[in-house]
Amino acid sequence: MGFFPWKKKPKYELILYSERDQDTYEKMIQDRIGSCEIVMHEIVSPDLHIDVLPIPPSEERNYYTLLTMGMGAYRMPVPSVYGRMNRAELAIRLPADWDIRSNDEKWYWPIGLLKDLARMPYYQKTWLGYGHDVDFGSHFSAETELCAVLLDIFDDSIEPLALENGDQLVIYNVIPIYRPEMEYKNEHDAEALLEKMTEETIHGPLNLKRASVI
Repeated sequence: MGFFPWKKKPKYELILYSERDQDTYEKMIQDRIGSCEIVMHEIVSPDLHIDVLPIPPSEERNYYTLLTMGMGAYRMPVPSVYGRMNRAELAIRLPADWDIRSNDEKWYWPIGLLKDLARMPYYQKTWLGYGHDVDFGSHFSAETELCAVLLDIFDDSIEPLALENGDQLVIYNVIPIYRPEMEYKNEHDAEALLEKMTEETIHGPLNLKRASVI
């Protein structure tokens, strides 16, 4: 599965976390978000090695939290105003009954979405951060009309993670949105769209049939 049709990928150098940085990131997830029972390891990684860590539902959080691990190995070319906050990982929250182990597109697309977004800065020599939106051009699946995403801070209580060389890593929340919502955000700004959304839409599990806020 791939949302971005990179037809001719040149050969890129494989970029990986240092062992220390990966351990630091994994410990932060364990301490602040939760433990994962499995790791969705990527089999072939010609550029970035993007694994997905699924945190299972709990009494406190009755949903899956899926986090990427590997995007942050790439130093994004962020504007100077952001200093060294140039590393990122992504997260998406899925309903507790989501079949995260299935390869059927009905269930797998959020994982493919995370992987494609995680590679976007690397291939396009750009950056992703708070308030950015990405248009995927078509519905994510036959079960929904959601077709774009908005990035928000995953958890305001989690400070940027300091890496070995002084860079800072931020986890961004991937919020699937409708085209009218994306157009509204681009006409106004991310804050204006987020103010129209409920807390459940922003920080709760994905709802394929939620009503558009526009």
